[in-house]
Amino acid sequence: MKPLVLIRSPDYGFYLLLAHILNAEGFESSLAEGTEEALAGISSDGLVAVIVDCHIDAFPISDFVAEVRAASVDKALPIAVIVGAGNQELYLEALKTGVNEIFMRPFNPERFLSYLASLLPNNISRSSVEKASRNQLVYAEITMELDARRVEINGTEVRLSPIEFRLLQHFLQKPTHVFSRDDLIQAAWPEGFFVEPRTVDVHVGRLRRALKNIAGRDVIRTVRAAGYALEDYQKAD
Repeated sequence: MKPLVLIRSPDYGFYLLLAHILNAEGFESSLAEGTEEALAGISSDGLVAVIVDCHIDAFPISDFVAEVRAASVDKALPIAVIVGAGNQELYLEALKTGVNEIFMRPFNPERFLSYLASLLPNNISRSSVEKASRNQLVYAEITMELDARRVEINGTEVRLSPIEFRLLQHFLQKPTHVFSRDDLIQAAWPEGFFVEPRTVDVHVGRLRRALKNIAGRDVIRTVRAAGYALEDYQKAD
């Protein structure tokens, strides 16, 4: 059985495009034009993710996500959202719902497929998107698989939101370098979005707690009046 992706979209033409991309990589797809169809489809065998296309219609994404979570037997069913370029209000609303991933149109099909490939059980043969030599960032006990969008500490997976993932990616690219809040905004948020410094602090705080829960020690340090950096473990040792 091929892995199934349920796509909630009012745009049939866009669905056909996604279906073509998915089919070429070994996925099946199913269209739900409204919430009722989507809720009926989440019990389908082989379902690996729900994709919500919000780029041409405005609807309460938070209510939809809550209904899917409540109706799904698998409370951890991955939900990803596609929003139109520059739609800051919808992007922020999607972030607040705790969806697993957010894509902004136009988006990179390889990144989209890599995300879906990362959701597949280990016993399912993954598509050509996930290469044998995966693109990795490694620092101390942290390993980030960029293609699979997966983070592990000593082999234990760390669950991160899209923004937290991009923040950590930026930190890992220059371990121990001190990044200002402006640096982190440019790295983790879409261009043109207004982000307050306090918002950066909140997301870095969440990332810090997620990493510490697995590592058992602080991974990110605050540099007063400057920003944030990864702890220098080599220096500490």
